[in-house]
Amino acid sequence: MRHRIRQFFRAMLGRVSVGERTIVDDALSPAQAALFWRMARCDQRHGLDVYRTLRAAGHQDVGLLAAALLHDVGKSGAQLTILHRVAIVLIDGLAPGWLARWAGGGKGWKAPFAAHLQHAQIGAAWVQAAGSSTEIVMLIRQHHVSAPQDKQLIALQQADKGN
Repeated sequence: MRHRIRQFFRAMLGRVSVGERTIVDDALSPAQAALFWRMARCDQRHGLDVYRTLRAAGHQDVGLLAAALLHDVGKSGAQLTILHRVAIVLIDGLAPGWLARWAGGGKGWKAPFAAHLQHAQIGAAWVQAAGSSTEIVMLIRQHHVSAPQDKQLIALQQADKGN
C-alpha cells in the first residue's frame, strides 16, 4: 500500500529536470524522443525512474534503457487521468477480473481502461513505427507477460514494479 501511495504522489508532483531531458535526448532517437514527450508527465517521470533503477543496477544495454523510458508510451493516446489511474490500481488490486470487463469494447468511458490493458501492444507498434530495434519492440510488447525467460525483460519488469 505504501508503494502505491508513493506512486500517487510522484504522479501528481513529479517533474522532469533539465538534466533528465538530456538523458532522454542521449538515450533515444529523435523519433523515439518525440514519443516520450507525448506521454503524460507522470509516465515520463515513471520511465525516467525505471531507467535510473536499471542504471543503478549496472545495466548499460541501450535497447533495455530505451525500453525503460518508453515502456508505457502506449498509454499516451488514451487520455488516462489520475482518476482513471487510481481506479485501475484499485480495481486491479481488489477484483482483477473486473478491469477486463470494464474495458469491454474500449468505447466511450471504457476507452481508458481498454488502453491501459492494451498499452504494451500499442506502445510496441508505435516504437516499431519510429524505427526502434526488435529488442526494444519486444521488451515493450512483453513488459507485462508472466514468467518471462529473457534476462533483459526480467530486469525491466523488476525495475517497473519497483517504481
